[in-house]
Amino acid sequence: MNLVTFQKRMSKNLLFLISVFFLFNGLISCQFYRNTASRYNAYFLANERFDEVYKNTYIQQKSDFNNVLVVLPPIDSVSMGAFKGELDYVVEKASLPIQRHPESDWTDDSYLLIGKARLHQADYRNAINSFKYLNGNSNELDVRHASLIWLMRSFIESGNLDQASFTMDYISKEGDKFSEENIRDFYLVSAHYYRTISDFDKTAAYLELALPYTKNKTQKARYHFILGQIYQNKAKQGIDDKTINIKKNDRKAYQNYQASIKAHPEYEMVFNAQLNASQVAGTSAEDVKQAQKYFEKLLNDQKNEEYKDRIYYEMAGFAQKRGKTEEAINLLQESLNQPSTNSAQRAYTYVRMGELYYAQSEYAKANSYYDSALAISSEEMRNYDEIAARGEILNQFFEQYDVLQKADTKINLSKMSQEELVKYFEKQIAEEKAQIDKEVAAAEKAAKNGNLVNQGTTNPFASTANTAQTWYFYNEQAVRQGKNTFVRVWKNRPLEDNWRRSNKINSTIDNTANPTEMMADSKMEQENLYATVAGVEERLKSIPTTKEEITLLEQEIEVALFELGKVYHYQLEENENARATFERFIKDFPTNNNIPEALFLLRKICLENKTLEKCDVASYENTLQTKYPASAFAKLISDPNYLEESAVNDTIVTTLYKESYELYSEKKYQQAIEKLEKIQNEYPQNSYNAKIELLRIMSASYIESLPVYVEKLNTFVTKYEGSKEQEYAKKLLEVADKKLKENPVQTNPDDTEKNIGG
Repeated sequence: MNLVTFQKRMSKNLLFLISVFFLFNGLISCQFYRNTASRYNAYFLANERFDEVYKNTYIQQKSDFNNVLVVLPPIDSVSMGAFKGELDYVVEKASLPIQRHPESDWTDDSYLLIGKARLHQADYRNAINSFKYLNGNSNELDVRHASLIWLMRSFIESGNLDQASFTMDYISKEGDKFSEENIRDFYLVSAHYYRTISDFDKTAAYLELALPYTKNKTQKARYHFILGQIYQNKAKQGIDDKTINIKKNDRKAYQNYQASIKAHPEYEMVFNAQLNASQVAGTSAEDVKQAQKYFEKLLNDQKNEEYKDRIYYEMAGFAQKRGKTEEAINLLQESLNQPSTNSAQRAYTYVRMGELYYAQSEYAKANSYYDSALAISSEEMRNYDEIAARGEILNQFFEQYDVLQKADTKINLSKMSQEELVKYFEKQIAEEKAQIDKEVAAAEKAAKNGNLVNQGTTNPFASTANTAQTWYFYNEQAVRQGKNTFVRVWKNRPLEDNWRRSNKINSTIDNTANPTEMMADSKMEQENLYATVAGVEERLKSIPTTKEEITLLEQEIEVALFELGKVYHYQLEENENARATFERFIKDFPTNNNIPEALFLLRKICLENKTLEKCDVASYENTLQTKYPASAFAKLISDPNYLEESAVNDTIVTTLYKESYELYSEKKYQQAIEKLEKIQNEYPQNSYNAKIELLRIMSASYIESLPVYVEKLNTFVTKYEGSKEQEYAKKLLEVADKKLKENPVQTNPDDTEKNIGG
């Protein structure tokens, strides 16, 4: 190879290398441009706007400090409605890198940001699809991990808790190393999940893990506050659960409340942390003295003027912790007397009042407070289901108790002389008027303080979708109660000025009304207050005077006693009262069909409560087996498997009964009778006996004479008193009796309408 050839070849190679170099640099420059344009233009703007929205969700969320706070702000269409414009902007801007620079390194980050924005728009389906797409297609480990964490959050917010749990398990098993940001977020979303399902032990565990990775002071203060609440509640559980270390949990609660205060959150959280910290104090004389001094300091601080209802509520809790029930009730009443628009706090105060009276077995008072609490709260209230359930139990109790008390009173009053009755009612009227005076004075004080119970104040538990609902006149219940109260005090009056005065002409600005007229007006207003108080004559009319009226009252007592006994036993677990109620029921109404059940329950109460005095199990068993041997309750004593056997028999009997009824419908009466007799002989222990016997009587009526049919119906009506079949048999008997009178020699009632199928 000569020199010229070599030089030419080297020139070509050099040219090629230079071309490759410039091409490579060009490609790098393009990628650099794409990354720069994606990150610092559209993505940067979208991310900044989303961070602002995310921060505001923390600031604007409403906190119910009587309940364990939620870990992360709730995401739904109502709470996120205010951020619609900002979130639309985030989606629009974050979409640009994907559309214009799909090869940039920030495409996956843009998809992640769009998913977050969709979630905060409550567009759960599209948010979930975005996070699933990233998990399956992203090559960036941090983005993939973040997408799984946000996927878990999406499942929680959309109520798909099973999928959230599955995703949490999946993330936990990921072998790859997580970034500190993703570690923090995973712990927080896990804590959020367990708070959502009210597993507070695991909520606390994950919050403890998240705190070392949390830098934001506001969030740190909130997480410490939540931990304080959880440990404080745990200590309270230790009163009943001896395995829980009360002092240890109180100490941890105090430490977390102090840590929350040191993080300098908003004043409301500082106030509640201070208040709760005083609650976890000990009960020694020195601890009590210090706590009371601290409560007094809080009450005297002008900044706490709007929180006085809450302070008195917590003071009541501290009194309750020390076993001072009467003091707690007085402090709760003081809480209710405070001028406040916080209806959530009022609801919690009502509940605690109800709990205290419930514990003292003062169920009538407890019922009133539970009703008041439920009237102004929503399902977001702490332990709402338990409160509603107890309220329902108390309603059941009070319904029967009220009937029993009124009927007993009327019967007792019917035994008094006219003179005694007049004196009794005069005293009763004076007491009722005194109570009205007391209520009016309290109402005037509350009105002066601007503290009307149903004045339409904002309920933080309620949806904020329609703010007009918080106005008094959009609240139908509040308006209705207001009208009733007005009418009770002032009666019906025309809509006009100066309606309170009897003589409007003299009601002028110069206040020159005649003193005599003013006294008359005052007297009339006083009479209006007592307008609903019935007079002696009206009350005398309510006293039964005939045997029929007393019989009706006794029937009411009969039903109420049995039902009240069951409420005492099953719902209230007041077995001493249950026993006394059932004993009176059996003594006063020995022929009632429910006597066997009452005896069985008395036996059950005695067996389950060995401490009850004079509880004669053998006597109850003997009475059941000798007087009511055919009852299911008697059979349960001799054969504990009776119910199981009866259930099996019922399955067979159901089929046989349907076959018998089909034969009856086809007018194959003799075959129907034979099948029904077979059922009665082979399966005596079943719940269809009344139906079987009535169908047998009806089938035989087409074969036997009308008088025999009437006689059998009469026997049936007596035997199955109180059953549905008895009611139908009475109708058949009425028709048959009429036909028998019209034609005494009629041989059978084949034209009598009958149908008891099913």
